[in-house]
Amino acid sequence: MLNRPCRVLIIEDQPEDIERTKTMLSGARSASFPKGFELEYAQTLTGGKNLLDRQKFDVVLLDLILPDSRGMKTLQAIEDYAERVPFIIETAIEDEVIAVKALEYGACGYLPKILIDDNLIVYAIRAAIERKQFVKKNISQQQNEIDVLEQISTEIPVRDRPFTKVESLQERMPDVVDEIKQRYSKILLRQVENKLYDVNYQISNELNLLVEQLGYLQATPKDAIDIHTAAIKQKQINLGRIEAQIFVTEGRYLLLEVMGKLAAYYQRYYIGLSKMNTTHSYNKVSSPKE
Repeated sequence: MLNRPCRVLIIEDQPEDIERTKTMLSGARSASFPKGFELEYAQTLTGGKNLLDRQKFDVVLLDLILPDSRGMKTLQAIEDYAERVPFIIETAIEDEVIAVKALEYGACGYLPKILIDDNLIVYAIRAAIERKQFVKKNISQQQNEIDVLEQISTEIPVRDRPFTKVESLQERMPDVVDEIKQRYSKILLRQVENKLYDVNYQISNELNLLVEQLGYLQATPKDAIDIHTAAIKQKQINLGRIEAQIFVTEGRYLLLEVMGKLAAYYQRYYIGLSKMNTTHSYNKVSSPKE
């Protein structure tokens, strides 16, 4: 709930639509906005961006068809501003494809003009502000997750590594690591799909093969964390913010499983190496002297 008027920027070139929105919001009251609304408006995208640069707004009502920008170009041009203020798309075009694209470009709501009334626009503004707050929280959590992983990666001391090589796997075999990252990313995707869609991808064998390869290449815990972190960063680039958070959450379990399997691999390696050394020493002692 805001303890001040909610500041709304209307970017719209049709005077009758501007007046209609001003009329709906000028007398609107709700538990979320007890002090009502303060309205500013611009009739071009350039004018709207200038206002956004100079003032702070709680929400923007944006028409996609403007004198200096139309359709998807409007969304692309406004995407950077959507990082800090929630946008609601208002349009006379009723098209599900446009609605989906609007959300992909960071919009927090989509309203066909023919359906808008007092209650709906107030509800849409409240939902957009809450959605933006939720997204910002998730972005912070995602970045914190990556920061923690990268800090852990840099703090793993050389003496704790199973082999004495200081160079990372990325430095030694960049082409191989790129292929491993792709395989790991695919396994992560399948794990998330298993969780979300109740499918049954059998990822155990793929994961075992990947860990065997990491062990054979003398990968360290740092290498495993670096591969995982690269996959999570890529998901943040390619997916929506909420979807990326799902990968962060499920990825924790996958990383723990990889680390556990890698530790077990090296345990088997050292046990096997110890047995070989013991057998070799025994044969030397028990062999007859010439």
